[in-house]
Amino acid sequence: MTSVVGKGHVCPPSTATHPSGRWESLFVYSFICKFTHLRGKIEGLESPMDLEEALLSQEPNEILSKLLAHFITNLKPQTRNLSTDQISTTVASVLSEYFKSSERTIYWNEELKRNVDPFEGLDGGFFATDWDFKLKILHQLVELQLCHGVNIKSTIDRAWGVSQNKHKKKEAATAPPEPADSQSQEKLQLLPLGQDSRRKRFWIADDSPRVFVSTNPWKTTATFSTVSSTRGEYIDLIEELKASAPPELKKGEKRSKLEQGHIALIKILESRIEAIDAELTRVQKVRKRIEQRRALLAQAEVRETRTRRQTQRPDYVYSNDFDESEDDADEYTYQEDEAPDEEFDDDDFLNFRTDAPDRAKKLRIPAVVGQRRSSRAATKLNTNGKRESSSESWSHWRGERRSSRLGAPAEVQLDVEPPLKRARTEESTISTQSSDHATTGTTNGKTQSNSNGLKIKISGAAALKPTEIALEQIAGKKRSKFWVYAVEPIPGPTAPLQAAVEELGAIASLTNTNGHADHINGSANDHNYLSSTDEMEMDYDRKLEDSLSPLDSV
Repeated sequence: MTSVVGKGHVCPPSTATHPSGRWESLFVYSFICKFTHLRGKIEGLESPMDLEEALLSQEPNEILSKLLAHFITNLKPQTRNLSTDQISTTVASVLSEYFKSSERTIYWNEELKRNVDPFEGLDGGFFATDWDFKLKILHQLVELQLCHGVNIKSTIDRAWGVSQNKHKKKEAATAPPEPADSQSQEKLQLLPLGQDSRRKRFWIADDSPRVFVSTNPWKTTATFSTVSSTRGEYIDLIEELKASAPPELKKGEKRSKLEQGHIALIKILESRIEAIDAELTRVQKVRKRIEQRRALLAQAEVRETRTRRQTQRPDYVYSNDFDESEDDADEYTYQEDEAPDEEFDDDDFLNFRTDAPDRAKKLRIPAVVGQRRSSRAATKLNTNGKRESSSESWSHWRGERRSSRLGAPAEVQLDVEPPLKRARTEESTISTQSSDHATTGTTNGKTQSNSNGLKIKISGAAALKPTEIALEQIAGKKRSKFWVYAVEPIPGPTAPLQAAVEELGAIASLTNTNGHADHINGSANDHNYLSSTDEMEMDYDRKLEDSLSPLDSV
C-alpha cells in the first residue's frame, strides 16, 4: 500500500506587469502605515503610488533606502552601515542569517528543503534589480519583523491581550487600547472595506483614492488588481457600483447578504469623499514644498562659489609703488603651486614668505606684483632682507606729526615741549615753583614768562586780556601749562594799575628779546624791580578785599 504525500499550498505566479497589480504592495504599504511613522517622515512617501514609483526606479532611491534601513534596524538594532551605498550589502547579510535557519520563508525550496538566498550570484546590488525582486525582499522583511521584531511583537500582544511568560510573577497586564487608538486591534488589522454582490472585496490602506479589488484571498486562484488611483476614478467606481446595485424591494421581499453588502459598500465609499479631498490637498502642499526645496538646491549647485583647497597657498603681494589714479588697482593674482625641489617641515610652511628672495628662489615661486588702492605703506625691508625695526621705520614719515605714545623719536615729534609732571608733595611743589621763577623766554613765539614764573600765552583764546593780570600759582593747586590764574580789576581809577601793566609788558618784551632773564644791570636792578612789583601787588590786594575773584574760592 502506497502513501500519498499531499502537495503544499502553492499560489500560481502572478502575471502582473506593475506593482499595483500585486497584493504585496498593499501588504507592505499597510505595514508602513500601521506599525511605523515613516509615511510623511520620508520625503516623497505620501501614498501607495509613491512606493510603487520607487520600486520601478533602477537607481538608488531615497524612499527604498530609508525603508530598508528602518526594517533592518527593527530586526538588528545594532546594525551599522545603513547608508545608501552600503544598504544592499547589509540587507543581504541580515537575510542570510535567517535563511540559514529551518524557518520557512518565501524563498523556501521544497526540493532542497532549505531557504535559497536570492542575493547569491546577484550583480549590481539591490537597486539594480527589477521591481518584482525589490517587492519580494520588502515582503520578506515585513514578515520577519512581524515574527521577530521585539517592539512590533509587543504592540501586537498588547492589542490582542496576549501576555508572555505567564508563569513568571510580574505586574498586572495592561488593558488593550481603545478601538479609536492607532495601536488597537481594530486599527492594526488589515480587513477589506466591503464586498459587492459579485463577492469582490475592496481594500484601502489610507485616505488616498487608491482602491484595490481582489477575489477570495483564501483560494489559490485569487486575483488582485487596482480599480482607482485618482479622485476621478474613485467617483467612477461609485457610479459603477450604483449601476450594478440590486433593484428596490417589493413589499414582503428581503435582501440577501450580498445585496446588503453591496449597498453598504456604496455608502462607505461615498462617506470617504470628504477625507479623500482633504488628503489630496495635504499631499499637494507637501509636494509643492518638496519642489521648492529641490529648486533651491539646484540653484545652489549652479551658483558659483569660491572654494579653496589646502594644497594651494594664495599669495597676497602689495607694492608701495603705484599710481593713485588707476581704477583697476587692488586686484588679486592667484599663483599655482609648483612642486618644490625638496621637502619642508610644518614650521617652514607656517613661516613661509614669498617676499624673502632666498626662499622664493629655493621654491621656484615667481614674484607677482599686485596693485592696491589703499594708501597704507607696505612692509619695509632693510638691506639684509628683514623687516625694519621701529627706529628705522620712523624715517619714512615725511615730516608728519607723530605722537610720542606710538614710540616716535624726538626728531619727528612736533611737541617739543614735554608735559610737566604734577607736584605730589609740598617739597616738590616748592622746588617746582622756585625753578619756574627763573624760567624765561618764548615757546614757538606763542607764550612768554613773566616775573613770577608763569607762562602766559600772547595769542589764542587763553591769552590775557589787556584788563587782566596774571597771578602767582596758589600753593596746593595742581599746576597746568594750559591756564593761569588771572583777575580783572574792579572798575575805578586805573591809572596806577595801567602803569604797572605797561611796565610788566615792557619787561616781558625785553625778556623775549634777550631769551633769558636780564642780569646785565646787576642785582640792584633786580631788587628794585621785585620791590616795586611787591608794592603793586599789595596795593592791588587792598582793592580786592571786598571783590569776588578766583582767590575767594581757595
